Amino acid sequence: MQTLRTLALALAATALVAGCGPKPDAGKDAPTAPAPVGKDAAHQDAGALLADLMSPTFTVEQQGRILNMGYFMAASSLCPDLEVDAQKMGRAVDAVLTLGPPEQTDAEKAHQRDAVIMFLGMSSGAMIGSHIEDKTQFCEDAAKVKGGAPETHLFAAGPPTDPSTAPVPANKP
Repeated sequence: MQTLRTLALALAATALVAGCGPKPDAGKDAPTAPAPVGKDAAHQDAGALLADLMSPTFTVEQQGRILNMGYFMAASSLCPDLEVDAQKMGRAVDAVLTLGPPEQTDAEKAHQRDAVIMFLGMSSGAMIGSHIEDKTQFCEDAAKVKGGAPETHLFAAGPPTDPSTAPVPANKP
C-alpha cells in the first residue's frame, strides 16, 4: 500500500514539474459554463451517443445534417401544427449522400442510404424521447423555426395535411 502511495506521489510530482498541472492564472478571467445537468445533460448524451454511432459511416458534417433532419421529424411527430415537407426532406437526404466519398460502389451507396434512413429514425426517436416532457416548449420553438424563411427549414407550408385515408386491415377472429 505504501508503494502505491509513493508511486502516486511521484507521478503527481512529475506531472507538476513537467507543467501538466493547472496553471496558477489559468481560467481566472475566463468564464466557465456550468456543466449541464438533468434534461440538458441527457440531450447532450443522446446526441453524443448518436454521433459516436454514426462516425464510422458519416463525416461530422453529414452527422450534423442527419441530426438536424431528425429534429424536424421529431417536431412533426410531437407537434400537431407541423409537418415535414417530403420534397425538402428528400433533397436534404440527397445532400447528405452527396457529401460522401465520390468513389463509392453502388453497394456502398445503397448501404449509406440505408444508414441515413436508420440514423434518421434513431435521431428523431431520441429527440422525441428527450422532449416528450417539455413538448409544449419544444413545439413553440419549432413553430418559430417554421416562421423563418422557407429555405431554412424542412417544414411544409400551411397546415398539416389530413392523415392517411388508406383502409385499415380488418381484424381477423
